[in-house]
Amino acid sequence: MATLLLVSALLDIMSDTALNPVFHFPPSRLFQMPCTEISTALVKQIEAFSPMIGCDKCHYQLVSATPVTLKANHTSPDGLQAENITFTLNPTTMASGCRVSGQSISLSFTSLLDDGLNYCNLYNLLSSSGLTSAPGFIEMTNEWACLGYGLATCKV
Repeated sequence: MATLLLVSALLDIMSDTALNPVFHFPPSRLFQMPCTEISTALVKQIEAFSPMIGCDKCHYQLVSATPVTLKANHTSPDGLQAENITFTLNPTTMASGCRVSGQSISLSFTSLLDDGLNYCNLYNLLSSSGLTSAPGFIEMTNEWACLGYGLATCKV
């Protein structure tokens, strides 16, 4: 089943790049569960990591949520770094799974040597929500797709 899900995601990625002349390969994750369940888990985790709800060191804020896209912001506890986060959820072509692409963009150049902060913004939400141990979870990324991935030292 995992092989079928992986083949489905690769076909989806190839069709995306065929429509877009600029090749892009954002870090993707595959799940053997519906996108609606993943979206719900991520929204709950972003809200749980809100300083307004009690997580003073997390500083995530939900900006918008649609069935296909989740947008959030993250700021460091000292307020010196800020990132925009986007998750895009697409049902896979075969199997009842979901391909989740994530992107975290630092709003300042000081985040270039940040121990993989942008990768960790995404990973911390996925991990803390329990999605990294969800059925069929596969992460497809590397240093080429996600600058800082190899240096990442993620901790919530």
